[in-house]
Amino acid sequence: MASRISKQEEERLLATPNAGNRHRTGSIGANSMGSPVRDAFSDNGDGNESDSEMMLEAGSASKSKLSNGADRKLTAQMGVAASSSKTETPLTAAMWFPFYLTCSVGMVLLNKTLSVKFPNPNTVLGLQNGASVLYLCLGGRPTVGLFDLSVPFRATQFKPFLFPTINWVIMLVLSLKMLQYNSVATMTMFKTLGTLLTCSIEILYFKVKYSNKAKASLGLLAVGSAVYAGTDVGFSPVGYFFATCQIGSWVLQTFIEKVATVDSEQTKAGVAVIRNLLSLPVVLALIGVSGEVGAFHELLERREIWGQVALSSMFGCGLGLGTSALYKYFAPTTVVVCNNVGKCISIILGCILFKDTLSVPQVIGLATSLAGSFFYGQEEKRRLEAARRNASSGGHIK
Repeated sequence: MASRISKQEEERLLATPNAGNRHRTGSIGANSMGSPVRDAFSDNGDGNESDSEMMLEAGSASKSKLSNGADRKLTAQMGVAASSSKTETPLTAAMWFPFYLTCSVGMVLLNKTLSVKFPNPNTVLGLQNGASVLYLCLGGRPTVGLFDLSVPFRATQFKPFLFPTINWVIMLVLSLKMLQYNSVATMTMFKTLGTLLTCSIEILYFKVKYSNKAKASLGLLAVGSAVYAGTDVGFSPVGYFFATCQIGSWVLQTFIEKVATVDSEQTKAGVAVIRNLLSLPVVLALIGVSGEVGAFHELLERREIWGQVALSSMFGCGLGLGTSALYKYFAPTTVVVCNNVGKCISIILGCILFKDTLSVPQVIGLATSLAGSFFYGQEEKRRLEAARRNASSGGHIK
């Protein structure tokens, strides 16, 4: 007779839309900016960082040692086929760190490159999402076993994701537009700011209670963001407009995603396939409305674009896989630190490759904002662990 956590509490741990280190249970694709899991993991340089971020919360809960049944469910929802950690040596497990960093940094830089050299975000997104479906289906084959696609697909599983997918596509298109006009550092700053906005909504509307340490961390994040924006030497009104719209769409996705995903019987990888498939007709409509039809002729002449799209989609899927693996073998704090290292590497390489210029106050503001995001993530981890302990002590007895 083992005590186990209640189903309601397990779902809350998996899907609470709090900011910090959480993620949308979105797709595992090149753009899946991350997702609502926040930037502790992040984004999709936009894309699939979101998804990876979404796994942060699920990973944290799994590391907190829920019951065996809950652990299996968490593993399935994270989209990776279950396997025993005993088969991995410490050295082999540690190899997931460079793999994760390569995928995280590579996806950000490729999306930035595509947004600048091929400014057709709807076309790029359609190609990335189509490639993601292909990668997920291939990786989900029983003989491969990278992703869990064990739950059969049914038409009824698609309906709850119709509206969330429309907003998700808009969010990802805006993300690429944001990168077209802003530096990688500015994108990172706005992502951390999205955490603050989401938490503000939770406090004001949903009456969620936060500890004083969590509020202080969010205050640090806000101050850092304000300093960065006020001293941005590369300020672009158009870029900040797209960034503001993208973060607004991202915050909305955080909340509407929760309902659709928690009620779904599909695994995380299965949800990713559903979302990416549903996104294709939406993207085609946007291509027609935006006048990007001519972009296909350009694609025929610029074959390097196909390689960049395919690689960015592969990095997106790899990011989701790497996130699950890191949470499987290491403590959540270690994974969050690795995520922040990836952000710093992306910012440094962005400055070198794209000639982005940062003033000293900007660097201080960005560092302050990242520190606030990190400290908030630590406080959120403690809150989730406390909720898990309370639920375990008062949970069902079987």
